[in-house]
Amino acid sequence: MDLDTGAGLLHRLTSYEPGREWDVPVDDPRVRHDLVPNDPATLPPPMKGYPDGPAVLALPRDLPDPGVPATAVLAGVASPARPLDAAQLGRVLFLGAGVVRTAERNGRPVLFRAAGSAGARFPLELYASTRGVAGVPDGVHWYDARRHALVRVAPAATGAVTTLVVTGVPWRTGWRYAERGWRHLYWDAGTLLSQLSAAAASAGLAPRLRSLFPDATVRALVGADGVHEYPLAMLSFGDGEPAIGPTGPALPGELPPVELPLCTAAQRAGERDVLGAPWPSAEPLSTFPPSDPLDEVVRRRGSQRRMDRSRTLPRALLEWPLAAALRGVPVPHWVAVHGVDGVAPGLYRWPDLSAPLRAGDLRDELLRVCLDQALAGDAAYVVVAAAPLSALDDRGYRDAQLAAGLVEGRLHLAAYALGAGASGMTFLDAAVPGLLAEPDDLAGLLFTCVGVPEYRSRAGGRPGAPVEVRPVMPRLGGS
Repeated sequence: MDLDTGAGLLHRLTSYEPGREWDVPVDDPRVRHDLVPNDPATLPPPMKGYPDGPAVLALPRDLPDPGVPATAVLAGVASPARPLDAAQLGRVLFLGAGVVRTAERNGRPVLFRAAGSAGARFPLELYASTRGVAGVPDGVHWYDARRHALVRVAPAATGAVTTLVVTGVPWRTGWRYAERGWRHLYWDAGTLLSQLSAAAASAGLAPRLRSLFPDATVRALVGADGVHEYPLAMLSFGDGEPAIGPTGPALPGELPPVELPLCTAAQRAGERDVLGAPWPSAEPLSTFPPSDPLDEVVRRRGSQRRMDRSRTLPRALLEWPLAAALRGVPVPHWVAVHGVDGVAPGLYRWPDLSAPLRAGDLRDELLRVCLDQALAGDAAYVVVAAAPLSALDDRGYRDAQLAAGLVEGRLHLAAYALGAGASGMTFLDAAVPGLLAEPDDLAGLLFTCVGVPEYRSRAGGRPGAPVEVRPVMPRLGGS
């Protein structure tokens, strides 16, 4: 990867390093210095807007829950095929991007979605290009998560099978994290896709994930301009040709006209004009522990803000969730173990837990690497995704970030299914190679903390009926 252009340049200029606070931009003219992070005056709206006029189809609010255990879905066990109708499509969309909780912050509402998001910025949009869905006209539709409805933005696309398109809005996360938020788009997309895929698989819809697609075509399909919004990934139902061929113009919708040029350049550097094969299907796990149905686990899931470092997790709650989360994902992962019964504290390269690469208590080091965020030391274990930059190109860098987010999302579901808690975590880039005893070329992708919850999240609501919550503030420093 070229660290002077495209995604490589963005990675280098947005990497956290000692001696510079995370919210202070690097001294380089290619990053914006005129935007104040977390400025209430420039806070972007939580969702796209569409002027009056597009056809709106309210989706059924009674979701057809297949009742499949969350652990069975994560293990890859096949589920019976159910009809793809408006209710089932709405269920899949809701379990990924639905509004399940609300809160008030500085006098403004916060819409918490079913899938987690770095910093609760929720910078993604979700579209459904439908083909043959009972009760839904063929067309390209934006998912209005607040109303649990489909907004028709374009005529029916060419192609054979219904396809979901995930897009990212860089300013929505850049408002807090500046240009580094481009990485978060892919983390969050992976997390969202973990739940969309699980929901679809539990209904036997044969989800097929693609991260290689003709960017310009998919932009035109959903009305994204490639600057303020761009496509990140697609999920089709079945093995047929994805319905992504535009047959007419798409309504663009409304977004704040704030550009982060470094993000635009990174995105364009990875653009391609071909449709790739779906991500390979992985063999199912041979066993899975009992759990509540997936739909209940998704509504129960939340980003854990505090964990009890005085309590440990059984070894099975490390081994099985990691095996399920990493099914079919080739990105390297390490595990820093703090408090797992039967596993000595230290650093391990997954899947080998026979002997640590580094032995001993690493809580203080994880705190330092994770910018003094207490979860990194309080968790029972911390999962680290990282990959050598030399093995990636501009598109491969996207895929690696997406894969790390997919693993994090699966870990969230597995943890909550089995009574633990989980939360994603950012990190000091410069410290990752030293932590993992790897060459400097190794790039950290994402950290996930898993541990014993200090509190229980209130279960999320159903479509159109989110529950009101008071967010828990995370701790800083050691407990």
